[in-house]
Amino acid sequence: MRILHQTPDRLVLELRPLALLILCLGLAALFAAIGFGMPALIARLVPFAGAAGQVPGIGLLGYAAILPLLVAAVLLKTRRLTFDRSTGRVTLAARGLFGRSETSHDLAAFRGASLQRNRRAGNNSTTHTALLHFADPIGTVPVTPYGTGGSEPARTVDAINAWLGPQVTSGHQTTTLTGDHADQVLAALGLRPRR
Repeated sequence: MRILHQTPDRLVLELRPLALLILCLGLAALFAAIGFGMPALIARLVPFAGAAGQVPGIGLLGYAAILPLLVAAVLLKTRRLTFDRSTGRVTLAARGLFGRSETSHDLAAFRGASLQRNRRAGNNSTTHTALLHFADPIGTVPVTPYGTGGSEPARTVDAINAWLGPQVTSGHQTTTLTGDHADQVLAALGLRPRR
């Protein structure tokens, strides 16, 4: 996720899943090449093989190329997160092949972002998902419906929490400290204020 705009009053992040799109397109091309190209290649290279040179069901693999294309069309979307103190809103917008969607929540209900660890069954690989936490009744909202490897989800969480600022909890009330308030509290605790 890259930062498009960052000021004390506004943070805009955008996620474009180009690597996943390239992977889906590559898998579709591979399935199509094997499924539709292999029988023709075998017939050219071994003309006397006839039906004996055919691999049962390999033609069906060509039709399986539609599956990664469907995954790309349905799941892969450009997502934009906008945190705006002037309007008091957190906006999650998604744009994909089948249109655009947008949800908006009160910034006052936003409690911060965290990283969810997703372990895949059967192997030791781990993916992560960035989560946005809101007060009830909204609860937890994932940034993407899928987990990704690498450091991108962690960078997203760090950027959001750094922009949000430190939070102080007293009893059942949580307050986010911004600007001069944060500097005053940090100075009172004997810590160096942010610059």
